[in-house]
Amino acid sequence: MNNKTTFYLARHGQTEWNVERRIQGQLDSFLTSEGEQQASQLAAQCSELNITQVLTSSLGRAVQTANICAEQLNITVKPVPGFEERHFGIWQGKLVSEVNGDVNYNEITSHITDCKPEQGESAKELLARFTKALTNQLQTANNETFLIVSHGDILRSFMAQFHDPLLLKVSLSEASSSKTSPKKALSTGYDYKNAQLIAMTYDQETGTFSKL
Repeated sequence: MNNKTTFYLARHGQTEWNVERRIQGQLDSFLTSEGEQQASQLAAQCSELNITQVLTSSLGRAVQTANICAEQLNITVKPVPGFEERHFGIWQGKLVSEVNGDVNYNEITSHITDCKPEQGESAKELLARFTKALTNQLQTANNETFLIVSHGDILRSFMAQFHDPLLLKVSLSEASSSKTSPKKALSTGYDYKNAQLIAMTYDQETGTFSKL
């Protein structure tokens, strides 16, 4: 018996606020025309992957992307609580240039710690809620293959566990040579592009995720 469920993670298409470099978090903006094209191209990528259902964050930009994909693939869309982007607190709606001078900016945006913007959510909190919601969906899947439309910081935080350990060793070495704290040097460091597709599996028997 095959207890593994294949699923594909994707970030939503480009939005108006992505172009402006404005922090969205759990606020929202519409897809641009390029974002709509990216969503259509994502659907084309998925056309031979035997996707049976699209799961999505309930935020508008993800739903827009999911709907474009589902229409082209002729399958259904299901919003899933817990798949929403990280809540960035008082940073939401502000330009990156307005907040990147914060002493904690790098830790908040590039590391998996308890650090968070005022009134916001930490990367650890985000990772816990997303992983729980994702596991709940996959644990009961029966011969399903999912496209999951989500967000940039969710992908950054979730995919950090699959980083090459050698890269982390290099970072530690660089930190040592530059007299920088290893904690500060170890960055997740990945910027997941709009509509980028990531192939994954979930083993229902062991409860483990793997990258394909």
